[in-house]
Amino acid sequence: MKKTTTKLLTALLTLCIVLTLMPMTAFADSETYAVKFYPGDHGTMTKNDQIPFVYYGIDDDVNKPYYYKLNVSETETLSFASSIINVLSPNPGYEFAYWTANAAVYQVGGDTAISAGTALSSDQIQNKITVKSDVTFTAHFKQISEYPDRSEITNATIEDVRFNYGAGEAPVASAFVTPVDYEKYDVAYECWQQFENNEPVAAWYSDNGSHGSLPTFTKFEGGKKYVYSLMLKPKDGYSFSSETIVTVNGQKVSAHFVDGFMYVPAVKTIIASTVTVIDVVEINDVTINFKDGDKPVFTGKSPEGVKYAYNCEWWELDSKTGAISADFFSGAYENKITTFESGKTYHYGVYVKAVGFVESENTSYVFGPDTKLKINGEFVNYKRYENDTSDGSDGTMWVITDLTMTPKANDTSSDSSDTNSDSKDTSSNNSTNTNSNSNTDSKNPVKNNAGSTNPNTGNDLGGILFTILITGSGLVVAGRRSRKNK
Repeated sequence: MKKTTTKLLTALLTLCIVLTLMPMTAFADSETYAVKFYPGDHGTMTKNDQIPFVYYGIDDDVNKPYYYKLNVSETETLSFASSIINVLSPNPGYEFAYWTANAAVYQVGGDTAISAGTALSSDQIQNKITVKSDVTFTAHFKQISEYPDRSEITNATIEDVRFNYGAGEAPVASAFVTPVDYEKYDVAYECWQQFENNEPVAAWYSDNGSHGSLPTFTKFEGGKKYVYSLMLKPKDGYSFSSETIVTVNGQKVSAHFVDGFMYVPAVKTIIASTVTVIDVVEINDVTINFKDGDKPVFTGKSPEGVKYAYNCEWWELDSKTGAISADFFSGAYENKITTFESGKTYHYGVYVKAVGFVESENTSYVFGPDTKLKINGEFVNYKRYENDTSDGSDGTMWVITDLTMTPKANDTSSDSSDTNSDSKDTSSNNSTNTNSNSNTDSKNPVKNNAGSTNPNTGNDLGGILFTILITGSGLVVAGRRSRKNK
């Protein structure tokens, strides 16, 4: 017991020494600061009203607005601010808006500073901030609107306006109000005006109305100049002003406040693109001759410098059986061809895309209903799949051809019989070889014996492939780029 008492006395003595050495400032009261509240323009404050006595000492300043000078420690919050707010009496036609401080204030429970001049709500200065210097808070007021139930629209944003058109295309209403604003305003109408010699000669309006004496045009003409404008109208409960900022397709544009509407003139000037039809499509280096047991090989490609591109090719036995070069279309066939079988006839198909709009040329490239197809230098007949309702005047060719391939069985006898597929070409009748040492070129085109331009295989598959084409890779629509225009 004696040893325990000795240890306790030693600990107490040590504590006394530590406390003696500590600076007295550790126990000093927090510094206090003078806090003043001023009314701003159009506001008055009544001296002495509802301010707890403990917090303030009054300074009278003749010929100046009354203010309250309060001594507040940095450990206190401004819980008395509600009393300050209650005694504000704005002049008629004005209402309280927000506070500002002429020095930094700080969030309660931390050292995060709120810079001087920051707008502060009444809720913020009540119990949510502290001060660490002398601060003057100034009340700010705003004029009460003539229509108190209306909200002024400060920014109007329009997206997806289509600015690229080709010859023969009809103008369409495309302006889109963003979802966050659709309850505030709407597009009254869009307008395209056709110009010649810097004078408008015709116009189109999305509301089918006549907003002037100009005749109406229905289709764009290649190489001619057109100017786009639009009108915005507010919805009930909202209003525009001369200060409203309008943005179209991400670009701030000039706008005019006219009779409650926002008129946005001359947003964009375009020259309607011309359209060029591609006459001939060539696919070269296609491997079209196979022997029994050969695996499918895809080697086709389009020439360099053309306005279209090879995308994929395939061989099909029937609507459920085939092999295709593109991985993203591999699910089109229920039964995938891994090797070719002798005695069976396979049909060749190809998918080609036009480049579409070339900005540097202001020209759109498309295929036409009379576009011809060459495979390895030879013309072949083709047809679009039955689900393709186009007349051919667009940017894609997803076609089945009359080019067929029938592998022959391998001959293991000692004679030199042909081991290639049937390579009979109905157009030349001179491509058959009978000696394996002088085989027909595996890339020489072969048509079916019937010479049909409407092969029956692949019609059901065509619907599947065409649907996948639309949903998986997207049709290239002639003369159109993304609606997210420059």
